[in-house]
Amino acid sequence: MNMPIRQSERQHIIRLPDGERFQLRYVRPDDQARLEEMFSHASPEDIRFRLLGAVRGFAAHMAERFAHLDPERDAAIVATSLPDSGPEEIYGIVHIGQDTPQSDTAEYDVMVRSDFKAHGLGYRLMTEILQCARRRGLRAVTGYISPDNGKMLLMAEELGFVARRGEGNVVEVRLDFAEFDKRLEEGLASGQPTVLEPGRVPES
Repeated sequence: MNMPIRQSERQHIIRLPDGERFQLRYVRPDDQARLEEMFSHASPEDIRFRLLGAVRGFAAHMAERFAHLDPERDAAIVATSLPDSGPEEIYGIVHIGQDTPQSDTAEYDVMVRSDFKAHGLGYRLMTEILQCARRRGLRAVTGYISPDNGKMLLMAEELGFVARRGEGNVVEVRLDFAEFDKRLEEGLASGQPTVLEPGRVPES
């Protein structure tokens, strides 16, 4: 049985491999303006990767969507600047959504500001939302990635997702937690783990 996603006020500080620090917390309705500012930095390529196409008014559309999620089906975590560093800014967001509250599978999407790539923030956000999915009691998490989005495909592979060609020009990735745990245990028993454990950030 799925457990409710608790949209708590819990927040904590993370440090990325390059020393950058961010605060992670659940998204709030009052984040709409901050979200729109973050999405306004999106490059045309990131917009295409994110939506597998283009959309008019991308920043406003995405900010409105994520600021007003259904807590019965959705959870989203944002990475923000530190509280003592001036006006709060959002640098990345990760989200899981279920078709219905009773569904045992959720679809993920993640986005980091286009001017703050290659720092490991997207990977860290993904490990956080996968932990959230486990706490929720979900069986699997899926995603849809453009076949030319090599960095996202590599990150999904490192996190333990299994890829297959989906409908249309997309790659479907899926992380089944039971299968993942089995592969991890088999890898540890052989002394050669083949996947990373969600929640463990690589050193480089």
